[in-house]
Amino acid sequence: MSDKGITKALADFCAAHRFEDLPAHAVEETKRIVLDTIGCGLGGHALDKGRMAVALSVLSGGTPEASIVGVKGKLPAAAAAFANGELMNALDWCPLVPPAHVSAFVLPPVLALAQARGKSGKALIAAAALGMEVSSRISTATGGLRSGKDGVPRRVWGLSTNSIGGTAGAANLMGLDAHKTLHALGTAGYFAPLASHTKFNYTIEQGYPKYGPSGWTAQGCVSAALLAEMGYHGDTTFLEGPYGFYVQIGADSWNPEALRHDLGNRWQFLNVAYKPWPTCGIFQSSANVFVKLIDELALKPEDIDEVLIKVETIGTLPAYVSTEPLDHVEAASSAPYILAVLAHRIPRGPGMQAQAVIEDPKIRAFMKKVRVELNPQCEVLRHRDINVEGRPYLRHRPGYIAIRARGQTFERTADFCDWMSIDPEYRPSNEALAGKFRDNAQGVLGRANADRLIDLILRLETMDDLSPLWEAFSG
Repeated sequence: MSDKGITKALADFCAAHRFEDLPAHAVEETKRIVLDTIGCGLGGHALDKGRMAVALSVLSGGTPEASIVGVKGKLPAAAAAFANGELMNALDWCPLVPPAHVSAFVLPPVLALAQARGKSGKALIAAAALGMEVSSRISTATGGLRSGKDGVPRRVWGLSTNSIGGTAGAANLMGLDAHKTLHALGTAGYFAPLASHTKFNYTIEQGYPKYGPSGWTAQGCVSAALLAEMGYHGDTTFLEGPYGFYVQIGADSWNPEALRHDLGNRWQFLNVAYKPWPTCGIFQSSANVFVKLIDELALKPEDIDEVLIKVETIGTLPAYVSTEPLDHVEAASSAPYILAVLAHRIPRGPGMQAQAVIEDPKIRAFMKKVRVELNPQCEVLRHRDINVEGRPYLRHRPGYIAIRARGQTFERTADFCDWMSIDPEYRPSNEALAGKFRDNAQGVLGRANADRLIDLILRLETMDDLSPLWEAFSG
């Protein structure tokens, strides 16, 4: 299948895209993703990854253009995008846009440039939707989900494509023409980070960059767009040929038709999954089941002798079974940790990853009670979703928990997950997402300011002047 001219065709599409091209439901879902991602950024202030990013950005100084969420004052757009990217991904609580984490990488450059250039709410929505769609489409074209059709992690996989999506959104927000957009995308292809996610899966002491550097990616997207505006030349065929982008990121396949088919008519990013808990998406369904079960049985941590959680293949790898996490990044990836925190009924929010909680002897002791095993149902339903139905995302989200307590074993399963499963009956309402936003905003924004920011985000398309949004955004 020929990919000749696909880089230019993508740039032409990005430059021509406008708010009016989005269907109403895409506008609404974009606002919800923006709401949830900004909320996670507020929560990121509680963690070292977020605090250090803010400190570094403030240290750099420069022309006041854009705000860091929850911080007074302004910084250059690229510096603000860096800090916001790190903050929004710090808790690992941000939405999952196919194939994985996209919004915390793609939205920060769009937000920073919308403020720096005085753009409207419609322009912000259009650029945000475009950026997420481009990232999702290129990810699908270069292999899709992080695990193959058999559920086993790909040999090489990562979030390199977010560099392209974030730059597409930035260039569109700035109003770059097709020629300059092409050079922006061609530059972003060379700014893209390593495909590091598979290494992350097998690593216990993972480090703060996690499975991909959200802050560096966001900063690079701003830089690529600004450089193109100045006349900087990028590779105008970077997607194409036997040495194209897919080879450079180690992808095991390249399907350009998946990138261009029905582009602008079918919006793939709308298959977004929201996380009810600040932990890996693999565990969300089982975490829901666990909470319902211990509440129904009124189980205290000391009542529980053992917990068995069954997960998909990737969840059995070293990063996800650790019982001795050193920091919040490792804690967010650990099934034993999230179940220990839930068993102790730590309030939902950034405090679930507080260092004091991670080091709490009671939490440490409970983690030793947790066993992680493969859930065969995950592979059965993955096969149905991916192989049989040909979906670019997982519709089913199986969960399994067995608790041994009081001399009995209590078992509970689920094939779908509240918030994460794509079916409408499982989607979180706006008020549910607002509740999560408030949980994240505690300690950063006052309740009144948090409510004001929620209201402004949910009516973005009505705002020609976003000054009130940026005022609330920065606290």
